[in-house]
Amino acid sequence: MTEADVDALLRGNGLWQGPVTVTRLKGGYLNQILLVTTGAERMILKQFLPAATGTLFPNLPDDEARALQVLGVLDVSPRLIGYWPEARLMAYAYVEGGPWETGVQDVARLLTLKEAADPAGFRRVPLDPAAILAEGDALFAWCQASPGAARPDPVAVAAPKRLSLIHTDLGANNLIGSGEGLRIIDWQCPAMGDLAEDIYSFLSPGFHILNEHPVLTPDEIAAFWAAMKRPDMQARHASLRPHFAWRMAGYCLWRSETRPEPEVRERYHRAWIAELQHMRQQDAG
Repeated sequence: MTEADVDALLRGNGLWQGPVTVTRLKGGYLNQILLVTTGAERMILKQFLPAATGTLFPNLPDDEARALQVLGVLDVSPRLIGYWPEARLMAYAYVEGGPWETGVQDVARLLTLKEAADPAGFRRVPLDPAAILAEGDALFAWCQASPGAARPDPVAVAAPKRLSLIHTDLGANNLIGSGEGLRIIDWQCPAMGDLAEDIYSFLSPGFHILNEHPVLTPDEIAAFWAAMKRPDMQARHASLRPHFAWRMAGYCLWRSETRPEPEVRERYHRAWIAELQHMRQQDAG
């Protein structure tokens, strides 16, 4: 979109507050992200692009709009300003600061706040270990290389006592700001699922590698669990981690073989190796 297009959009929807400036931001591997300033207001304008089929992380603009409506009032996500589904276009309030770097306690606080959100109506994702492994199997089946490790055996894990509204892609680059101002952005693939899945994606080394962020240290992981104050969830995460890691390893291997950019393929390759190692860990969290 040009600056003139953005100006017209804002004027036509009662959002224009003064002269408009537009800056294109580097987003993820999907969607076009613009930082828009109009008067004293700063917002993100997000243009959704079609997602690859079969991915773990679908591109669902309707669901993101609904998630921001639910979560914005909890100070977990940015505030939704506008959504134009026919144009696959969304505006939400700009969050001050850069991607998350330190402060695992702040992430634990956000995940705890997020539990107040109602997950009803969002897509469901697998909860059963065998179903999670099956998703990984399907991803590995698309790959030319072998998985690189033996498939874990599914274990018996009871269903969660309550389902949560989960992000499913909680990497460091989807956490913006710091302290009380930390927010979770890019809710284009939310789901009704297990809180352990969001915890897994934040603690997972593969997600940090893909976000070009240092892998969490054992001390940081311990501090996260201390801040969560959920020993039940820590035990649940430990049981489910090999299953999530198998699935994520399959995704990373597939991406390492199919992404067009050499540097991105290399990053996915490193994440695949890290997930296989993470799958075999024997600690409690």
